[in-house]
Amino acid sequence: MVSRRRDYALILLASVFWGTSFPGSKLTVGLVDPLFLSFARMAIGSLVGFATLAAMRRLDWRVFLSPYVWSLGILNAIGFELQNVGISLTTASKTALLVNVNVVFIAVLMAVVFRERVTSHKVLGILVGTGGVVLLATRLDPNFLAGGEFRGDLLVFLSGLVWSFYVIGAKEMVDRGGDYIALVTGILAVSALAALLPLPFIGWPVPSAPEAWLGIAYLGLVPTFVPLLLYVQSMRTISPTISALLILLEVVVASVLSFVFLQDPLSLFTIVGGALILAGAYIVTLGEKQIPGPAAGGLSPVPQDTVVPGPDGVSRR
Repeated sequence: MVSRRRDYALILLASVFWGTSFPGSKLTVGLVDPLFLSFARMAIGSLVGFATLAAMRRLDWRVFLSPYVWSLGILNAIGFELQNVGISLTTASKTALLVNVNVVFIAVLMAVVFRERVTSHKVLGILVGTGGVVLLATRLDPNFLAGGEFRGDLLVFLSGLVWSFYVIGAKEMVDRGGDYIALVTGILAVSALAALLPLPFIGWPVPSAPEAWLGIAYLGLVPTFVPLLLYVQSMRTISPTISALLILLEVVVASVLSFVFLQDPLSLFTIVGGALILAGAYIVTLGEKQIPGPAAGGLSPVPQDTVVPGPDGVSRR
């Protein structure tokens, strides 16, 4: 139980880091080409990872032999490319809403791939949490749908869909065990390589403004390597379905920071929407069973149909 509470804390901390990236990206993408921003952010994040591994004397290039590192790195790059281009064409609020709708896709994929039980708590929690995101992002304003361009909305929505498959692949990777720091570093390095590929075709749009590099530095150093590491570590004991709901907290963080730095309004809708998001996350955790924790030597693979004794008999998840 202690391990699980710690992993809940890791997810919540990751969501705070990621929440700062929405206003940060919106401010930076106005000064930097969105494709270059994806490359620079991933490159800086991977450098942080390599420096961490070197300091811990755990640098091992064999991590790049893992097909998960390559496939997840490419998916991550595609997701960021779509989001960064999309947010330059639409509003930050719609970006937060459309990206986080992936909680529904993750729940469906977990049920299909991992045979995870679709309980009433999960369904209710997803509905309440998603309702909170809709309320917080739209403020029930009918003009909300008119904000931004449809092309940007579609790109942001597709980024959320891509990350749904990314999350399922990350769960598969974690269940196989390994060095979390090396795996996350490898994913970010591959993401940087994948994001680098289109730059020669658009003329290497390297920014010159100091403000642009300040935004790039923040996004690369703060909401990239650390929260991804925390998120991957939390997958040891917590289902990605639960994680996706807890990460909705990033929408609340983004709204508060947008109010402080971008003068976005902070209304009753923000407070009620945030409360619904937290309520949805709490509801979905009720009735969740403990996944066996990792052994001393690393991760314990979680079978697709883990048997868990409960007060009402044996359940499977």
